[in-house]
Amino acid sequence: MSNPESVIKPIERDSLTLTESAFRLSWLLPRSLYKNKLSILMYHGVVRRPLSVPDYCFITEAQFREQMEYLAKYCRVAALPDAIQRLRSGSIDRPTVVITFDDGYQNVFDVAFPILREFHFPATVFVNTGFVGTSKTIWFCRLIQAIANTFMPTLEWQGLKFNLSTVNAKAIASRKLQCYLKKLEHCDLLEQLERIIEKLEVDRSLLDSSSDFRIMDRDAITAMTNSGLIHFGAHTASHSILTRVPLKAARDEIDESIGSISDWTGQACRLFAYPNGGSTDYDYKIIHILKDFGILAAATTIQGPNTAHTPMLELRRYGVHPGLTRMSFQCKVHHVLYRSNAEVS
Repeated sequence: MSNPESVIKPIERDSLTLTESAFRLSWLLPRSLYKNKLSILMYHGVVRRPLSVPDYCFITEAQFREQMEYLAKYCRVAALPDAIQRLRSGSIDRPTVVITFDDGYQNVFDVAFPILREFHFPATVFVNTGFVGTSKTIWFCRLIQAIANTFMPTLEWQGLKFNLSTVNAKAIASRKLQCYLKKLEHCDLLEQLERIIEKLEVDRSLLDSSSDFRIMDRDAITAMTNSGLIHFGAHTASHSILTRVPLKAARDEIDESIGSISDWTGQACRLFAYPNGGSTDYDYKIIHILKDFGILAAATTIQGPNTAHTPMLELRRYGVHPGLTRMSFQCKVHHVLYRSNAEVS
């Protein structure tokens, strides 16, 4: 499905340790590796304070600001459409980064957008349009809320037992449950989620009440569009993994999301991000549907640099999460952890 020449392999950790100990990365990296390749960063939510139960998808305002300060000093930050043109024309001549956000949380507008505006950084937001203008949120956010609010010390589900006695234990349980649930067909996922919530004995009114998990409203989308800094893309209506639903349902999810983004922004929607975004979460049939709807670029969650040979409907991205250290962030931006097969062989 991907161009074999763009498959990425990790560098051995021993060599990374040597690099870290021998050089000041903030000086070396922008001047050395992969200056002609494109980095696309994948964010989700940006919160003012850490979540009561930490999750991969939510970093703090302080972390985000620190990362933007680094990009301002050492990188060109480009809008996704502009970066794609540079990639195709071979005109990327220095470290170039695209900032993206998945899901479309209100905190992207409330917390991240003022920082982006301060630095004059463009970004792309991929929105799960079915939640815009409602009090509902994405299934895994409801799971996080349920685990955060339960007083149950353990959870037994599908023959498995999860410790919930500490914040750290709850975070581990949340991560494992999300991994298990993502393997299910979407309708089965939602059914099992309800069973888990029932076992956790939480007040269901709490599950959609957290402002940290609320999807942005249309006023936010309008304001960000009018700023000229933000592009919007589709991310399906309900965040269903597209290979876990019937093909017609996948097409409807894509169609609804693209149509809503076009209506709300007054611009043709040409950008898309695959929910979950791994190599098994989309296939050639899904790519064909995107082409039918006029999508020009689609983002995966497969990590690595983008080159002129990277398929435009299978762009790679580096995920940014709360456990990412300053040095690890710099390594992602400059592709230190990855190199192409051609360079390895």
